[in-house]
Amino acid sequence: MAGRRIFFGAVMIVAMAVIAALWGMQLEANRHLREQADASRQLLSRLAVLEVDNNRLSNIVAQANTPLAEEQLAELGKLREEVRRLRNRTNDLQTLRTELRRLRGELSAARSSMTSNAPPDVPASDIFPRDSWKFAGYDTPENAVESVTWAISQGDEDSYMESLSPELQDEMQSELADGSFGDLGPLEMKEATGFRIVDRETVSDGRQIFTIYLDGQGDETPLALVKTADGWRVDRNAD
Repeated sequence: MAGRRIFFGAVMIVAMAVIAALWGMQLEANRHLREQADASRQLLSRLAVLEVDNNRLSNIVAQANTPLAEEQLAELGKLREEVRRLRNRTNDLQTLRTELRRLRGELSAARSSMTSNAPPDVPASDIFPRDSWKFAGYDTPENAVESVTWAISQGDEDSYMESLSPELQDEMQSELADGSFGDLGPLEMKEATGFRIVDRETVSDGRQIFTIYLDGQGDETPLALVKTADGWRVDRNAD
């Protein structure tokens, strides 16, 4: 139980840290955007006045038969420079809005990813982290699932065969004749960090079908279990 809390707690901390960072960036961008919007309204108002003055002085230059006085030329240059700077700041505001849209997209994607990659939500009693796996016997279907999973992860061929129904044992004898189970079993479970029971279907008093989800691998597998004289065993198929 402690291992389960630590593992899933670590996953949630990392995922939430990513979202918190993006959320913080979005809040900061929103604050900056509000400040820029207020300043922009003032700047645009000032820009309109300056453009009127700019046009007025330009018209004077165009219509005058004599050169403008030096102070008029200087004022015209200042007005044109201020108009240029104001237009640049308006462009900066548009850039900030574009960045804010990008941050919102990343935040939405992070939330979607966290939801889509999350393992199925099941009761804590149906979650079996890898560090708790053990040979649990065959008294219940749950015990049988844990026992066969542990046997595969350990490359323990004898325990694996013992976990199977008599019919499935007969089929697997030839499959495992080359002695490769000791290597292939742990390899098969290499990425698994645990398993959880997602669903149970009772077919009859002596037969159930469990849907097992492998944490770390993201695989869902139907698993048939039958009750024998010696307890529950994994059967040859899930039909």
